[in-house]
Amino acid sequence: MISRLESKAAAALWVLGAAFAFSLLYASGKLTGGLVPAIQIVFIRYVSGFVTVSGIAAAQRQPLQTLLAGGRRHLHLLRALCGVGGGACSIWGATHMPLADASALALLQGVFTMGLAVLLLRERIVLMQGLAGLLCVLGALVIVRGNTGIALAPDPMNNAWAPLAMLAGAFLTACEVILIKVLSRHESMLSMLLHVNGFATLLLGGAMLFLWVPVEPLTLAALCLIGPMAIFGQMCNVRAYRLADAAWLAPFTYSSVAFAALIGWAVFGTLPSLMAWIGTALIVAGGLLLIRR
Repeated sequence: MISRLESKAAAALWVLGAAFAFSLLYASGKLTGGLVPAIQIVFIRYVSGFVTVSGIAAAQRQPLQTLLAGGRRHLHLLRALCGVGGGACSIWGATHMPLADASALALLQGVFTMGLAVLLLRERIVLMQGLAGLLCVLGALVIVRGNTGIALAPDPMNNAWAPLAMLAGAFLTACEVILIKVLSRHESMLSMLLHVNGFATLLLGGAMLFLWVPVEPLTLAALCLIGPMAIFGQMCNVRAYRLADAAWLAPFTYSSVAFAALIGWAVFGTLPSLMAWIGTALIVAGGLLLIRR
């Protein structure tokens, strides 16, 4: 009994670690003051992520042939495209709106994933899942409608298009989740990480020759931590779901909103508005109901 409780506690800590890592990832554009384009941050993330995964593979002495996909490279490439697009939209959106609101909208990935699973994977949903999805959508509409934080200091970076960018990012991330589900039947986690980071680096490498914006060395060094941080977040989630059920861990996954609100308050002097809290509560309630069902 004690070991079971300890494993659940460890799983909760792993999920909290992942939530904090991804909150920092969303905040990266805002933390640079909006001076570094979102697409450049995404490129730095995948380059540093590729170096990190390559180092892990080398340390584990994984044979190259076991890491290279056989006939599924087109799916890895499609996943990289979704990851690049979703990451760019999410980082740009989070840069130009209150972080807690952005983090709440990012949670709609679960609803989009459910819809895509029904359309593409022929999975079935029950009535309660549909109602939970509508609850999440209602929460998103509330946040979009009331996208104004309680600013302790004015934020000139806010943009009316930011919520739509977050919704686009959530949809593209859901597309990536569907591809992960398909690929995970045949590939190891290390192989999937190596492919997505490698393909994304290649996709953005040419564009960066023309779009690269000079960055201060200290800022560049900090941005290079995003890749390892994203890998860390994914591995935290994998470890957590090996130790405990998804339904039990679900409440802890929504701590990302609290972390985002804390970062927004501590760094930018912004607190979520009442409408944002109401919308977040609706999304969390709908998401918890989805997972429970």
